[in-house]
Amino acid sequence: MFPDDINSTEYLEALQHALDGPIVRHEIMSTPEYMKVYSAVKHYQDYACVEPPAMTTMCCNRRLYNWLISYMTKNIRDIKDKALVLSGPALLDFYITQWEYFQTTHMLIGRLFFSVDQQWIERQCKQDPNYTCISSTLIQLWYFYLFRRLTTHVMSNAISLVDAERSGRAIDSTLITRLYKAYVELKPEGIAKCNAEFRERLGAYICYYENPYINAAVSYIDTKTHSLRTPEHMREYIQVLSELFIQEDERSERYLRSNSLAPMRNKLNERFLRSEIGCIYQMADLMFATGNDNNGLCTIYALLSRFDNSNVLQQFLDKFVAQAKKTITQNCPEIQASTDGGKAVFAKAAVIYLSDTLNAHLDMIATLFCNNSSFTKELRHVFAAAVNTDEMHSRLGVTPARLAAEFCNIVLKNSKTRSDDL
Repeated sequence: MFPDDINSTEYLEALQHALDGPIVRHEIMSTPEYMKVYSAVKHYQDYACVEPPAMTTMCCNRRLYNWLISYMTKNIRDIKDKALVLSGPALLDFYITQWEYFQTTHMLIGRLFFSVDQQWIERQCKQDPNYTCISSTLIQLWYFYLFRRLTTHVMSNAISLVDAERSGRAIDSTLITRLYKAYVELKPEGIAKCNAEFRERLGAYICYYENPYINAAVSYIDTKTHSLRTPEHMREYIQVLSELFIQEDERSERYLRSNSLAPMRNKLNERFLRSEIGCIYQMADLMFATGNDNNGLCTIYALLSRFDNSNVLQQFLDKFVAQAKKTITQNCPEIQASTDGGKAVFAKAAVIYLSDTLNAHLDMIATLFCNNSSFTKELRHVFAAAVNTDEMHSRLGVTPARLAAEFCNIVLKNSKTRSDDL
């Protein structure tokens, strides 16, 4: 109950007692209780005595505003002090739960003190743009008196939990998911670092969650691959890195906001691919030349495809088509010298070789390189150029065009083999 004397200290004490229920003890405020508090705030604004009387409304609003800020600051500091003695999952759960409570209570306070916003804050905003509505001011209090002083502690425990998952231990992954969402929801007004226009005003999330998370992922992968970053271990490095990237991509889908995936990928690419790109290309050359490590080529293609810059993959494509051209020419047998049975047998053997060679490389593109249309287009261009070289003419003993015409002529005369051969 509120005392009759609105100017007594007991009046604000009664107001504090009414607010302690939803704010400190997290009790649900009933409609009658809500209306009682709302009326008490309005009554205080209108009838509290100050001197001179003409300043009554302004001074009452300022006094009530200052009292509320002091009250909420104390509560927020109490939450911070309780959090500092916690660690691990208990800390994360406490922070997230308190943030969820705070989101509810700061909106409740905003509604209860709406008349203060309407009568005083709006006027103050015109004189000083740093003033914001009460609910926004409370978010700033959370940011300055709790979040900034606690976030390093919270994130170090969150990263330790993620590292435990990376090591194969079971964790409560919902804690990390809820935590990143809590960081996304924190958008204090009037703080340049947290309200950059880019990426949906996610400054607090980017600075205090995304960046530490990405740096921790880089540190973990670096620990796992550091000893492999030498030319003699490059094949193993590529395989291990691919596996780690896949794991981190899957983890990022759960623990990062969708627009954080590109920064995460770019940081990993620059740190572990760009720095070793020369050695990776050399390994690709070796794999193309030996032709006995399709899994390795598939892995390299997948890694290089992570880059937005098409030039990185283009160099890999250049190596593929160069080796394809070399294979087409060097592996072509001297069919004319090794076939008997006349013109028909020779023509068929030559055409089958060229057809099988092209199809084998097209199958390679489909199987290893995700049927990349650029690879297919470039291969067909290189194949056409290769079969029309002087070396191919020498091996076949005739131009490919003359050979194909001869083959078609023979097939068309033989109706039994026409459909299959054509």
